[in-house]
This record gives sequence, structure tokens and C-alpha cells, in this order.
Amino acid sequence: MKSIIAFAALMALTTTTWAQYRNDNSGNNEFPSPYQEYVTFNIAARYGVAFPMGGTQGYIDKVSPTNFALEGEWLFPKRFAIGIKTGYQYNKQRLDRQVYDYGDQSISAVQTRTLSVIPAMVSLSYYFADNAAALRPYVQMAGGGAYVDYTNYFGTLADQSNGFKGAIAPAIGVKYYGKREQGLGAEIQAQYQNIFFNYDLLKNSAPSLMISAGISYRFY
Repeated sequence: MKSIIAFAALMALTTTTWAQYRNDNSGNNEFPSPYQEYVTFNIAARYGVAFPMGGTQGYIDKVSPTNFALEGEWLFPKRFAIGIKTGYQYNKQRLDRQVYDYGDQSISAVQTRTLSVIPAMVSLSYYFADNAAALRPYVQMAGGGAYVDYTNYFGTLADQSNGFKGAIAPAIGVKYYGKREQGLGAEIQAQYQNIFFNYDLLKNSAPSLMISAGISYRFY
């Protein structure tokens, strides 16, 4: 429920701020900006928290506080952008000591569940304001894959599975630069990520909702 509320709040914030600044970002200047005339570039770095969903909750039901995202985009004059994105995501949950059946023996151990993800995706974005605007809300669809490391520790013993799996990641967000054509700005994003990973306690797939914020820089 908290993740749904956070997602809805970001959508409301994006819609409200866009309505407030729409007139200022119309781009009706006497001379066109280079951002409106040519292919330009944007890079972004964000930190976020991720809410486990679906099959992920059956393995780790804690909010992940360790998520970093890096993105680079080619911005086209018609408000479309093609980009690449990666980062690092990590979550861990420790359970109280219990007795487990491990192979042909029973052991008393503290179980520590970990999940690491390194995404590698291509993205397509559409912005609701021109490339020079001070405020740029957007929608994004990304797809590709992610390297997943599932390691469940029973004391010093470990049950592990890893590999590169397919993934999709639709997102919405907004970039704010303060004024038209300014290079350095801030960004917030809400991303739903689903990795097609299925192993032991993590059933069917590994979805999550990540809310992130950071810096953005556009240049030409």
C-alpha cells in the first residue's frame, strides 16, 4: 500500500508542477534554442529506495535502502529521447535463529537473505516540454536485462543462484532545471521494475517499485 501511495503522489506532483509551469516552458522565443534544433544529451545520477512487490515479497519483504541509478540519453528535438541505464540495487533481510533442513542434515542458523541486481537496459522516453524547458515531465519505457545474484545464507553455508535475466522497467518522472537552457538540474522518478527471475523462495519474478531522486545535467 505504501508503494502505491508513493507512486500516486509522484504522479500528482508531476501533473501539478507541469500545470504551474506550462506557460513558462512554451519555448516561444525569437531565436530557437540549440536544444530545439539539434540532438543533445542528458546524464543523470539518482539514489532511491525500492519497495518489494509480487514474488520478491516472498523472499525479502523489507524496503531496500540501497539503490543507485545512472542514465544517459540522446535528446531529439521532437521531445523523444533514447537512452541507456544501469545502476546497483541491493536488499538484505536477516531472520532469527531457527533449525533448518539443509541437504541430509539439520542445522541451527541465522538465515540472511540477500538480493543484488545490476540492470542494463535501453530506454525510450517522451517529454511533455521541449528540450530547453525549465521543467520537463516525462514517461519512459525501458527493457533489456539485469544481472541478479540471489544468495541465502544459513550461517556460513549459502544457497546461491545468479545470472543475467530479462527485465522491463516503465517509469514516470520530472526534471527541473530552474530556468530555460540551464544545464544542471534535479530529477525525481518512480520506476516499476520486473526481472524475470525465479528461484527457490523467490517465485515467478522479481518486481519492485523504486522511488529515486538525484541530479541531471543536459548539454550540447
